[in-house]
Amino acid sequence: MRPLLGLLLAAGVASAAPNVLFVYTDDQAFDTIHALGNKDIRTPTLDALVGRGFTFTNAYCQGGQSPAVCVPSRTMLLTGRSTFRTPPYNAKTYDKPTLGKVFREAGYATLCVSKPGNSFRPAHDHFEKVVHIPHVGAETNAKCADAVLDWLKADDGKKPFFVYYAPSMPHDPRTAEKEYHAEYNPAKLTLPKNFMAESPLDIGVRDIRDEKLAKYPRDEKEVRQHLADYYACITSLDHHLGRILEAIKAAKKLDDTVVIFTSDQGLAVGGRHGLMGKQNLYEHFKSPLVIAGPGIPKGKSAALVYLHDLFPTACELSGVKVPAECDGISLVPVLNGKKDRVRESLFAVYTGTQRMVRDDRWKLLWFPKLGKFQLFDLKTDPDELTNLVDAKEHSEKLAVMKKLLSAQQEYFGDKIERCR
Repeated sequence: MRPLLGLLLAAGVASAAPNVLFVYTDDQAFDTIHALGNKDIRTPTLDALVGRGFTFTNAYCQGGQSPAVCVPSRTMLLTGRSTFRTPPYNAKTYDKPTLGKVFREAGYATLCVSKPGNSFRPAHDHFEKVVHIPHVGAETNAKCADAVLDWLKADDGKKPFFVYYAPSMPHDPRTAEKEYHAEYNPAKLTLPKNFMAESPLDIGVRDIRDEKLAKYPRDEKEVRQHLADYYACITSLDHHLGRILEAIKAAKKLDDTVVIFTSDQGLAVGGRHGLMGKQNLYEHFKSPLVIAGPGIPKGKSAALVYLHDLFPTACELSGVKVPAECDGISLVPVLNGKKDRVRESLFAVYTGTQRMVRDDRWKLLWFPKLGKFQLFDLKTDPDELTNLVDAKEHSEKLAVMKKLLSAQQEYFGDKIERCR
């Protein structure tokens, strides 16, 4: 095995460029991998990736101005820009750097396999080969994987490859192959600790389509069925990702391939906080993130990460110059153990109705149109069940977090009023 990434991690330079398989699933929450603690789900391919890779447990989409949060998420990832600096989602062209453009100009053979809608189409056009596969239910995962496998089979191997593999699963409608649905008995699935029949706070998303997928108040039996269907789609996705990795291994290229696995954002399926969708900023909004490849150590980090940090990370791992326009920060210093974090705090938004800031322990949610706050101690309350905003003993911490939120609004160019 050539220690390509060992050289990259040590010096930022490699004697030969590695391949990159960038997997970007749709609506997959951070806690849907068996090896990371979910005992109800079966994910052997992802478990193996975790077993040889580096896991980040606090990876966030920075939110956006659309109920279809996957659109801003994919736009941020593909352009490397933060939420208020992305191009318009409906732009027809884009002449600044994108993942496909940067890797193509660096000499990579590039492939984009993605859903055609709810993404940033101009960035897709910067890849050499683009295959758009609409969400067609049970066949979706297989069709997306087949497109990658066909391209890899035809690849002449003269260039390293960069594959952006973004199937539209486990987004609803959640229908996978019958054998994967058969694996899950809804009655035996564990409901989230923060399952609620009704949200204690009306945050203005009740009539959004994601929330109307299940009736109000949330019924435990119905929610368990949603979880079973969700897990079936993830197990299907896991199987087809395994087919791709086996093909890369059979071609004797896996040792020289960086695999980045994540999702555009998580969501509340399971009735977390009485919710079902992604139009909120509770912790289920986080994405899974695993990076594996030769020279990348097995490990785990609670470092605070934006998904658009993966743009410069992929570049640095491949010896590709990071564009000056990129707002993300490379995670390579965390991977190689030189730093334990690259950010001290994270800020996220949802339309003009929600704002979030967190540090390594404390999290503040602000609902400006409601004039309400929620303060959580994530160290003792990771499920965000106890709002400490009125606790006198935490009044100073509340003031500190409000000040931090206001500063992050200013830094990122938030268009709404500053937190007070």
